[in-house]
Amino acid sequence: MIHRLLLICLSVPSVWADQQPIVSAIEFKGHLITKDYIIEREIQHLIDAPLDSVVARGDRDRLYNLGIFADVTWRAIPLEDLTVILEYKVIETSLRILPAGGPAYEEEYGWSFGGMLRINNFRGKNEKFTLGGSTGARRAYFFEFKNPWIMGDHVSLDVMTGKSITAHPFLPYERNVTTAEINLGRYFGYNHKARVGFEWERKIFTPITNNNKDTLDYYYIAPQGSYIYDTRDIYRDPSKGSLFVQIIYSQVGLESKRRNLWWSQSYSFYHSLVKTERKLTAAFNLSYLTTFGDVDEPLVSWLGGSETVRGWSIPDQSIYKNDDNAYRFGNHFAIISTELRQTIIPTSVFTTNLFNWKQEYGLSAIAFLDVGLISRERKELFDELPMAGIGFGFRIPAPMIGTIGLDYGWGYRDGEFIDQVLHLVIGQKF
Repeated sequence: MIHRLLLICLSVPSVWADQQPIVSAIEFKGHLITKDYIIEREIQHLIDAPLDSVVARGDRDRLYNLGIFADVTWRAIPLEDLTVILEYKVIETSLRILPAGGPAYEEEYGWSFGGMLRINNFRGKNEKFTLGGSTGARRAYFFEFKNPWIMGDHVSLDVMTGKSITAHPFLPYERNVTTAEINLGRYFGYNHKARVGFEWERKIFTPITNNNKDTLDYYYIAPQGSYIYDTRDIYRDPSKGSLFVQIIYSQVGLESKRRNLWWSQSYSFYHSLVKTERKLTAAFNLSYLTTFGDVDEPLVSWLGGSETVRGWSIPDQSIYKNDDNAYRFGNHFAIISTELRQTIIPTSVFTTNLFNWKQEYGLSAIAFLDVGLISRERKELFDELPMAGIGFGFRIPAPMIGTIGLDYGWGYRDGEFIDQVLHLVIGQKF
């Protein structure tokens, strides 16, 4: 028997040199909660076909992008008949159930204290169930359920409802929002996804004492739809590929004749300049928003903060009242962002002796440049001088939300640095 095994080991390299071995079986292991079919439906490699490392790596990426595994690896196991078993090994993240409470910070509103119960990979079916609430700068409660493949071929369901009360960032109003939303989506292949749904929402803007403002009541239904073209390899930290997003959101008044439509576009590209574990990736994004119809003052957009032009703080009432800052507000905007993303510590998984806890760790640094324009009228969008932000930041992997980090930037316009700010960043900007 030993001589036979030695003969196999000596002969396999010469056979593989001529052609790829045949995959006679596909196996997966390491999952304790996840149902088998959740893994099976992401695997595209065929049985009784030559081993294709490109397809196997694609399977690994799709499994990792589910967001329920801390790590995914694959290997080919040689057999005596010179075929191979293609094996995928997964490590489920330990933070599947997250009862949490503590302080939370939002750039637009400030500090809140909240509690949340979130179940990732609910029932082992890659469903997400979230129930939470908060007090402080945001007084809120909400419920959310997501199933990325509830029926048929990649048909998804998202349901959300909740209530939120906050102060408007730069207007003298308290904003009270009650909402309920349902969306159905479908993948077409693995690169194209469409989603349609609607939102019922009521926004009440109550004036703060002694500001001589009227209460504003927006009660509407919002049909919405989106299209996504996605060729990224790893969603959390892409090395290559592109992401195109088109979103249409329309508000139809239920107690008034107010109508409007918001069209948001985003185009992102990723390319690795250094293709090692400590990779260096260049990323580029172009975002554009335009509106049609009635857009009242409380619905006006702005530039500044981690989601638009970094290096500029979220505008407050003093900034909004100053006519010299009109270039920061409008109904239409265009933003160009570039980043260099350098991996310092590649993402890995460690296991602690306490409760067999599995946790991801890693570290990356970025340098960024954002340039943006915004205006009240579409035809005047490119008449103003742009706002720019330049800076650097750090990212670490975080279960359920992708990454968390800090960005520090300087805001620049018309020949001078005007602002500087530290941003707390949840997920990637793009």
